[in-house]
Amino acid sequence: MAVTENNDTENEEILKRFKESQNDDYGDFLSDFDIATLLVVTKKSILWLIILFGSAVLGAFLYNRYTKPIYESSSILKLDLKSNAGVLGFKNFKDENVQEATKFTTISGEIEFLKSRLIAEKVIERMDLEVGYFAYGKILVDEKYKSSPFKVEFEVVNPQYYNKPFDITILSDEKFKFSYKVGEQEIIGIYKFDEIIDRQPDFSFKISKNKNFKDNNNNQLYFFQINSKESLIGFISQNLSVSILNLDASTIKLSFKDYSSLKATDIVNALDSVYLQETVAARSKIHEQTINFLELSLTRTEKDLEEAEERMESFVRRNKTVDVRSDFGRTMLKMEALDNEKLNLKIKISLMNDLEELIIQNKEVKSFIPSLSQLPDPQLSDAIKNLNLLYQERDKISASQNEKTFVMKQKDKNIEKINKGILELIVQNKKLLFQQITELNGKFLELEDNVVGLPAKETEFVRLKRFYGLYEKLYILLIEKQAEFGIAKAGTIPNFVILSPGLEIKVPVYPNKRILYMGSIAIGLFLCIIFIFFRYFLHDTIATQKELEKSVEASVLGGIPEYKKDKMEYSRLVVDISPKSAISEAFRSIRTNLEFVSPTKGKRVLTVTSTVGGEGKTFISTNIAGIIALSGQKVIILDFDMRKPKVHLAFDKENIKGISTILIGKHTVHECIHKTTIDSLDFISAGPIPPNPSELILRPEFDKLIADLHTMYDTVVIDTPPVGLVTDGILLMKKADVQLYVVRANYSKKGVKKNINKVYRTGGFTRLSVIINAMQSANTYGYGGYGYGYGYGYGYYEGDKNSNDSFFKKLFKRK
Repeated sequence: MAVTENNDTENEEILKRFKESQNDDYGDFLSDFDIATLLVVTKKSILWLIILFGSAVLGAFLYNRYTKPIYESSSILKLDLKSNAGVLGFKNFKDENVQEATKFTTISGEIEFLKSRLIAEKVIERMDLEVGYFAYGKILVDEKYKSSPFKVEFEVVNPQYYNKPFDITILSDEKFKFSYKVGEQEIIGIYKFDEIIDRQPDFSFKISKNKNFKDNNNNQLYFFQINSKESLIGFISQNLSVSILNLDASTIKLSFKDYSSLKATDIVNALDSVYLQETVAARSKIHEQTINFLELSLTRTEKDLEEAEERMESFVRRNKTVDVRSDFGRTMLKMEALDNEKLNLKIKISLMNDLEELIIQNKEVKSFIPSLSQLPDPQLSDAIKNLNLLYQERDKISASQNEKTFVMKQKDKNIEKINKGILELIVQNKKLLFQQITELNGKFLELEDNVVGLPAKETEFVRLKRFYGLYEKLYILLIEKQAEFGIAKAGTIPNFVILSPGLEIKVPVYPNKRILYMGSIAIGLFLCIIFIFFRYFLHDTIATQKELEKSVEASVLGGIPEYKKDKMEYSRLVVDISPKSAISEAFRSIRTNLEFVSPTKGKRVLTVTSTVGGEGKTFISTNIAGIIALSGQKVIILDFDMRKPKVHLAFDKENIKGISTILIGKHTVHECIHKTTIDSLDFISAGPIPPNPSELILRPEFDKLIADLHTMYDTVVIDTPPVGLVTDGILLMKKADVQLYVVRANYSKKGVKKNINKVYRTGGFTRLSVIINAMQSANTYGYGGYGYGYGYGYGYYEGDKNSNDSFFKKLFKRK
């Protein structure tokens, strides 16, 4: 009785430890990564991989085949950012403000000018873009830029017919079909070439053949459309790109994209030409304004000079002499110097008055630039230069924007601010000049006191001569400047150089075939790798014996190949039917390996268990018992899986009495023993399903049953319930000499490996051994198959048959 209590306590402790270990996580794919399994998954996924990779490449091919290629033509311009002051001849002027920021601003202004509506309109005028010619293809539409077989002369009155397709089908060398839609109605007509198509008051067309017309153009379908000015401007603005290429070198890149490489090239070259023309025109306008100012000043100075000459001539004629007394020479020179200074100051005041009048009248002061050197205040000269720069920038911006835009208002505010500052400087300078004249007058009066005694004639002559000399010098200076600016105007050149003109590029920038195919190959390989690893991680079953040996602490006895001879509804005894088959040899190999696990020659008890139903536990139990019996030993199989008994089905016997009735004392052992086709092999079925299988195993009758069977048989094979579902198997394994754990290839989950290790550790089963069932071949290191030759299953619970697998797991699960 004490022994029984000790056994009960030990069994309860084992069960407690095992149940606690059952709460642990079964699977960890990352820690159990296996190259062999990955190769198996890859091998079975070849078709999917070909489909994925082929789809990626095919997608790239179709995209490239049915996407219109886009071509890009570009030119490189180098801008000349020399200061306007330097261009106008002020050699000593140093423009310290043209630094990086100023240079960037200037280049940005040129870029905006290139992208302006003014330039776009000039390009449209220069090029023949009003009519677009197209040919219908099977899928795509091809623009026939400069290659259309016909030409359209048009007059469109109704704006709704702009940007509207008009279909042309060439019927012969003389006729064509003309059609277009008005709402849902299609209007069709047959016309001859050069015939007027008049649809007043909407439009009028004349369609003529040109040099591209060929005899094989018949029945080809074309269409043309009349492009509105706004649509063409939008087309140029949308596809034009102007960017700074090198700020230090002052170079910009002008690019244009279009479906026609020739059209893109022509537009780029037209943009360069228009920009050249507009730049030359702007620079010529500056020279013209300067020359006009010089001519006006020259006319006024010439008149003053003529008056001085007339006064001199009148004096000589009246006095008949030009002699001046030498005694008063020195005094006269001083007075003359003072007069010169005073005259210069008056000229400066006159310039100030002219400048003030221009500023007050809000006029541009470009024409005042030649007189900057005459101004007394360098600060005023700088302000005028800045004002001229602002006017130039405003002129450029006004080409693309109206007066009410923010940029134009900001420029006007800046101009107004500088005008105000210039007026303040003018007032200050005039005040200083008048003070200087007052001082000179005082000095002059002192000199006049010294020459009171000079004859009036001599004094008058000196004064006349002084004015004549001043006007003569100014006249000569203005003539020189007029000649300089006339030469400058004649030699006006643009402020940029075309370093690289637009060239027709036959290779499209989009789509890039090389990048597209390389990308599709990379995507295809990426999808294949993702697919393989996705299937690998979804492949949560044991595939190879090597994978199992690497992860479990128990020894692996071997593998049983897949039985494919016939379809079995239930597990059967097969080793006696085909004793020379691969499956029989596999069982013999396991029988031999069992001798190393349990070398004793005495009586022994073997238990066969698994984690869940359907792993072939009953099949292994039946045939391992059969192969041992064929070696001459007397063997009996006990079906202790009393919840789902299957052993009696393997031998086509009834299950009216058996283990359950023996343990409750209803029948004796001899009454329940059944014979099989092998003389030395018997079995006892499970009997009627009891309500408490675990309690029956714990009864003393179990030990008595084993003891009685040892008197009649050499080996007792016990088919136990799965240890992953119930705890009965652990209690039975404790009674056994050797514990066999069945794992089914490509069916048992990877978590089985941890379960085996837990059973091995918690139960202390040092002789626990593993058998892999349903291998693809008898090679224990071979890879498991995916079809099963026999269809037994356990099904303790609904989930045992994988009926609850997700849609994606079913989709990617190997068949």
